[in-house]
Amino acid sequence: MDMTMAQGEQEKAVTGPEPGEPARVIIVEDDERLRAYAGGALAAAPDIAVVGDAGCLADGLPLVDLMPDLALLDLGLPDGSGIRVIEAIRAKVPACKVLVFTVFEDRASVLGTLKAGADGYILKDTTADMVLAHVRATLAGETPISARAAGHLLSLVRDEPVAETSEADAPHLSPRERELLEYLARGLSRKEAARVMNLSPYTVAEYVQGIYRKLHVKSRGEAVFEAIQAKLIRIDRE
Repeated sequence: MDMTMAQGEQEKAVTGPEPGEPARVIIVEDDERLRAYAGGALAAAPDIAVVGDAGCLADGLPLVDLMPDLALLDLGLPDGSGIRVIEAIRAKVPACKVLVFTVFEDRASVLGTLKAGADGYILKDTTADMVLAHVRATLAGETPISARAAGHLLSLVRDEPVAETSEADAPHLSPRERELLEYLARGLSRKEAARVMNLSPYTVAEYVQGIYRKLHVKSRGEAVFEAIQAKLIRIDRE
């Protein structure tokens, strides 16, 4: 591979799409009808380019090499869990967003997927227009989560406290970092959080990087999961 091309791919892996370029999307979904349904909804949008699709884990993993900006991903693949695709993306293309598109709405699937690094979680009864809207929102840094999936996050906070973490062991987030992470956990975009907190988008971006570094994570979903587990934030406040 040409050295310049290799450097370009490395930069893209951590920065995402160039301004003005269509976002590169891959689709991993075993149901051919649903794959065509989602692909058709996205292909019609001028700001999105579907660069690859697959119906199983074995075919889906190589799509990560296409350096996508977003993966629309099913969990229940015939030859394994879609979580393996998330793990591959986080390892090779950390800037890539992951929007889970699935029939699974049980607690274990929702929490396990967010812990693995998903950026959003929607169900397959979502309309074509809303699939496109959710993809665009995820690319913009928001966190689309279906109402039923969000309920599992709330139940984690309300009904099933985790083991206490000592002050010495708990990651230290500043009050502003905790406040920002709570807003992001509720689905606000970085721009919306910046407006609510009266901060510049650049300051919010610095806070986000600090949060990721302190929690040892690479995505919003992971950050929210780890922060809830460590009782650093609450998302059931009014």
